[in-house]
Amino acid sequence: MLKRFTLFSMRGLLGVPLLLALLWLPSVRAGTITLTAANEHITNDMVMIDADADFQFSDDAIKAINSGVPITIEFDIRVSRPRKLLWDTELLSAHREYVIERHALSKQFIIADQITGDRRIHGSLELAIDDLGRIRNLPIAEARQLEGEKDLDVAMRVRLAIRSLPGPLIPIAYVSPGWHMSSGWFRWQTEQ
Repeated sequence: MLKRFTLFSMRGLLGVPLLLALLWLPSVRAGTITLTAANEHITNDMVMIDADADFQFSDDAIKAINSGVPITIEFDIRVSRPRKLLWDTELLSAHREYVIERHALSKQFIIADQITGDRRIHGSLELAIDDLGRIRNLPIAEARQLEGEKDLDVAMRVRLAIRSLPGPLIPIAYVSPGWHMSSGWFRWQTEQ
């Protein structure tokens, strides 16, 4: 009888952290990204994308940024030719990454383009997030790559890259709803 009581007590003790974790997870505010508008234009023989996004970072992401953890935001773009009977033909795809982080000494917030190295500096996190949501002149291809194409479908997605977080934070981020942020695919047709 003593063994059963001890074993039952151990099971109960092991179940308490799991129960607390399950009760805690639904209360975490998940972050969201919403693409509200997007279009393409040609400037200097380059196809450029302009888009507006609304970022609502979760409390976990805000705490991480304020603690100096860099957060990577991915922009995925696909251009395809629609077909009636078969799946669409993908003509090109583009991937861009921006990192938002807090500088340790100056306490300012930096948005860095991972391809060009361009950096924009802001005095507050709110200003940096607003700037991140105003995507302007994002180059995706040379205009000649789409020459002669009309009525193309363009799709764009914005999401937080969990895999780019520091190693110890990745497992936590995968199980926490506060880190799963994606706009889903926003679609429009070209105006050309």
